[in-house]
Amino acid sequence: MLRSHQPVRIHTVVDCIHMSTTSPDSRHVTAFADWIDRSPEEVADKVFRACVAAVPSFVTNGPEVARAFRTACSSFLAFVSKAVSTGEITHGAALPPEAEHLTRRLPAAGIKLVDLVLAYDVAGNELLDAFGKELRAGSWRPEGGDRADLLSVVMGRLFRFRQTALSQAMAVYRQEQELLRRREIPDIREAVRQALTGELGEAEAERRLGYRMNTRHVGFVVWGPEAPEAALRQVAARLCAQLRAGADLTVPSDGHALHGWLSLPENAPGVDVLRARLSVPEGIRISLGMPHHGGNGFRITHREALETQSLADRAMPQPTRPDAPAEAGSIVSFCDVVALVFASRDVELASHFVRCQLGSLVEPRHSVLRETLRVWFEELGSPTRAARRLNVHVNTLVKRLNRAAEIVDRPLHAGDFAFRFAFELSRAHHGNGVGEPHERGR
Repeated sequence: MLRSHQPVRIHTVVDCIHMSTTSPDSRHVTAFADWIDRSPEEVADKVFRACVAAVPSFVTNGPEVARAFRTACSSFLAFVSKAVSTGEITHGAALPPEAEHLTRRLPAAGIKLVDLVLAYDVAGNELLDAFGKELRAGSWRPEGGDRADLLSVVMGRLFRFRQTALSQAMAVYRQEQELLRRREIPDIREAVRQALTGELGEAEAERRLGYRMNTRHVGFVVWGPEAPEAALRQVAARLCAQLRAGADLTVPSDGHALHGWLSLPENAPGVDVLRARLSVPEGIRISLGMPHHGGNGFRITHREALETQSLADRAMPQPTRPDAPAEAGSIVSFCDVVALVFASRDVELASHFVRCQLGSLVEPRHSVLRETLRVWFEELGSPTRAARRLNVHVNTLVKRLNRAAEIVDRPLHAGDFAFRFAFELSRAHHGNGVGEPHERGR
């Protein structure tokens, strides 16, 4: 990867690979090593400055990390010099101890793996650029006298060394990241528990979880009786990408399950689109709560996801439709099981579901609109028949429906099961209306 300020190279990566395989690796190249040996600290400084310009996180996470990074730049020179001179690149032995020490510190310092990868790319490019300038300047004539041939050999061997060293560094990074995650799991679980019970204020919950509370959350559970945690995490990551989440939080749970939350944008795809786009491996399922805002929404959407998981396991072992593909039952939303949930008389969840679907339409002042909707539903969405039953002009009825659609901020469809069910629940549980809304939502 190259940032925009990096020079555009004529040769592509494919060219580099081609050169490295077609150039005679048995040939001993001394010019590159001679160039480094003339002023190693100056070369290390060039690499350090180029990497910092492209990846500032190596110097913005404390002076100790910055010093370790500078030391790592110097430590690489002997390794890369030998690899380019001889063409001998040993897998598993391309990472200097100083570089490995730095890499193990990166996860705890908050430096991302993508930054590490970019640093290796920039370092390799800087070495090749600086050496190429020396050749073009004509400060000495390389052995054999052919600068272009020499540069192609250096380019190929440098590319191979960089890929080998980067592969080792990524393995070290991931190993340390996993150790760090395992050390933090008890603290994260406890912080999540306290956030769910209300023991933590929103500001403290954000600090301990690294996840914003003042956002639009959707809770989820990814589970599978035989699935390893790594497979569950891969599915959770793909779910996050498909829903275009701004942030995510996942916590392992007992019983081969991950509990999680996503910060969801307003234009995130719906469940039907998600089912069409996201392929879930056999043996793994996803349950989704509904989107809710704020700290209270963080708790409610989690409860919805847990309830959906429980009911999906007990009552939805097969796809929701007889003609549906096998994957259709792999992603289950709260709306899919809402009737089963409320059959258990969970009044709090019922109240939240009604408020989420109907908004302020449940308030007493909108009783005329609710009566219009009731008749319209019973007439299967026919404005003409509904207007006749209500003894009003059809234009009047359409205006009422449009007003109701404005209040709930969504188009009205007589076949919208979630909206229709919420409407019926509002009549059963709230009579002529309910009090002020508990949270934002629609």
